Amino acid sequence: MKPQLEDFLEQFSNMDTNVLLLRYRAGGMVPDAEAALLEVLEGRGYSLQALLMERRAKVTTADVMPTDPPWLNLPPLPRVKSSDPRLRGFNRALKWLLIPVIVALVLLALPLVGNFLVLGGVGALGCNTGEDAIHPCHVLGRDIGSLVSGYGVSIFVLGGLNPFLAMEAFAEFLQTPYGVAWLLAVGATLKLRSVKRGRLERAIDARDGHL
Repeated sequence: MKPQLEDFLEQFSNMDTNVLLLRYRAGGMVPDAEAALLEVLEGRGYSLQALLMERRAKVTTADVMPTDPPWLNLPPLPRVKSSDPRLRGFNRALKWLLIPVIVALVLLALPLVGNFLVLGGVGALGCNTGEDAIHPCHVLGRDIGSLVSGYGVSIFVLGGLNPFLAMEAFAEFLQTPYGVAWLLAVGATLKLRSVKRGRLERAIDARDGHL
């Protein structure tokens, strides 16, 4: 007996019968491995003739009725695009909600630009921007004194810390009532747009069903 065949016999003898059957039905085995697998299955009471007939039937069926390519089984794409004119009101609302916050976040993250915006803005609100200590500065109901101090220090490294400070500013904003209201408004707009889109697609399905 070939050493390779003996190795396969030893390997398959320690495997569960159901696993062996699945491996045989998957096909693609080298001859020695398939011979060893069939020998082990025969020793466990399976008929070689029945297994071979099952393999031939599977091959014949695959030749007569080929399986569809994987891409044909993908779910269909929505027929109503996000840019559909009937969703224009929701898209406009999302722009009004998202663009100002995104622009503010980008400006605060820019080197030096964010420093001058923060220090100039809170200075106009009457906050102390001195670098000797962290001074209280209440904006939108929260004390952002430590954040202002961070922008004050960051200006000496040409705003290199601004991206991190901008994310901290955004997190501070989300913890205010205004930030919570903004998040709820964005979520509600997305949900309503999704509902409207679903209704439009169901209307298309109903129309197509009557054609």
